[in-house]
Amino acid sequence: MAIIRPDQYVELYSELAGLMLEANNGDEILLVTDANGDERYTEAAQDRFNDYCEEVESVLLANNIVGEQYLSENNVDRNLRLLVKATISAAEYNVLQVALDHMIEHQEGIQSDDVPCDDAEWDDICKRLQAAKKLKALFS
Repeated sequence: MAIIRPDQYVELYSELAGLMLEANNGDEILLVTDANGDERYTEAAQDRFNDYCEEVESVLLANNIVGEQYLSENNVDRNLRLLVKATISAAEYNVLQVALDHMIEHQEGIQSDDVPCDDAEWDDICKRLQAAKKLKALFS
């Protein structure tokens, strides 16, 4: 695995994401100039840039290139999401989303039913529902 300094890593994925944004731009205005003269992306362009950054980071990770900050415990959820995106196909990612939606819907349905359950069963249902919601938030 190639581990590079955080500043180099950010510059690398930002540069590549910027190139993707420009290449896929069409006629959309990307930059606006503030009253003080600072240039920044439009809101729509910034959203696309952020998406491209995540795509580039997934590709880098799939090729064993990471920044030092990747190893930080503070980035565990984000890094797990990038790792999953880097290792499964778009179709598999879609299946994961649908499965999580179904699990949440199913567990919420069980909770709303008037089916008698003992405390251990309710605890299990609540744990599964919380786990599914956590995964949904993580992979959204």
